[in-house]
Amino acid sequence: VRQAQEKIELDRVVEVVRTLPQQSKLVLFAIILLEKQGVHNINTGEVYNIYKRLCDEIDADVLTQRRVTDLISELDMLGIVNAVVVSKGRYGRTKEISLSVPLEETEAVLLSDSRLGDIEDVQPFVQARFDN
Repeated sequence: VRQAQEKIELDRVVEVVRTLPQQSKLVLFAIILLEKQGVHNINTGEVYNIYKRLCDEIDADVLTQRRVTDLISELDMLGIVNAVVVSKGRYGRTKEISLSVPLEETEAVLLSDSRLGDIEDVQPFVQARFDN
C-alpha cells in the first residue's frame, strides 16, 4: 500500500511539473542545480542569478527578481518546493528554499521538455558564503 501511495504521489508531481509554464520550469531547474551542488538554505538571490543564466542559455525573456519570487511562492503552494521567509536583520528578508520532491525524477521531467533540453549542461556558479 505504501509503495502504491508513493507511486501515486510521484505521478502527481510529474504531472504538475510537466504542466508548469516555461518560466516556472526555469526557476525550478535553477533550484535543482543548486541542490545538486550541495547548497543548503538556498536563497532567492541565488536562484535568480542561475535563473538569469538559464534564460540567456535558451534565449528566454528574463523576469524581474520580484516576479521570480512570486513564482517560487507558487511552486511552494503546489508542494514542489518548501520556501520559508527568513529575516536577516538589517540585511533584509529572503526566502530559504528547498526541494520537496525527488530531485532526479523532477530533473528528468524538466529536461524532457523540448524547449529546456539545452540547459542540461549549464553549470551553476555558486558564490561561496558563510552560514551563521
